[in-house]
Amino acid sequence: MDELKCYFKKIHNQLEASFTRALRNYGLTCTQFDVLAYLFYHTESPNTLTGISSYFGVRHTSVIHVLKILEKKGMISKCASADARTKTISLTQNGQQVVAKINERCPALDGIVFAKLSETQLHLLEQMLMQILENLESDAFQNF
Repeated sequence: MDELKCYFKKIHNQLEASFTRALRNYGLTCTQFDVLAYLFYHTESPNTLTGISSYFGVRHTSVIHVLKILEKKGMISKCASADARTKTISLTQNGQQVVAKINERCPALDGIVFAKLSETQLHLLEQMLMQILENLESDAFQNF
């Protein structure tokens, strides 16, 4: 079992190091890009601080810090919403362009990461990872 946990850690480290190198060209960190990508793909309803922090499973204060940095970099904008207590957060044109440029490299990355895996294996991997995530989000793990 320890070997499996070790594989997760090694995979995480490799991906983060690679993304950190690529994102350095844009003056972004992995966390900042994660928020930009979230905003890029979640356009079905207005994005708020609460929605972003809930999606990533982190505290509001963590997201507030990242949003301030992204706003200073001109990647996002905040606008008052119908509810005066919240602001909607959206990508600026600059933010959209950066995410689109970085996403252009994703098919090549997927080709490297998932090389030699069949469609069946990819589907099974997705199911297993979804189950692991569900287990980690359970009360049993949260109260461990």
